[in-house]
Amino acid sequence: MKSVILICHLLSVGLWLGCVLTEALFERALLGQGPQAELTLAALHWRVDRWVEIPAFTAVVGTGLALWPGSAASDLLVWKVAGAGVAVAANLWCVGLVVKRLAQARRGDWIAFAATDHLQHKVGAVVLLGILLAGGLGILIAVQAP
Repeated sequence: MKSVILICHLLSVGLWLGCVLTEALFERALLGQGPQAELTLAALHWRVDRWVEIPAFTAVVGTGLALWPGSAASDLLVWKVAGAGVAVAANLWCVGLVVKRLAQARRGDWIAFAATDHLQHKVGAVVLLGILLAGGLGILIAVQAP
């Protein structure tokens, strides 16, 4: 059973990471292309968050919690969980910023949109770094396992 949960965990992490990277690509493609493109971007980003990213990181948390009791305690595991926790917390904050930015775009408040967008990209970078840290440590833990 543990191996099934681990496979689900790894697939969920991959989906989450792929989602974050895909969002970064369409942010680069549409941002700064004018109000209509930015409204499209904000709406698209919210759809992806709602239907893909939130379920993906929720599955990561659920499967991670299911794997926790059978995991060997180590400093690396603590850092892995901390990195994942930072990524999840930052992603929750980022989702709030995505919703706020969409509302600003719909109102045509482009000054507020730009400020929220700037913060969203900074928080999104924290999400990516947290995922990469946790994933890298997970690989290191797996390699060190007897």
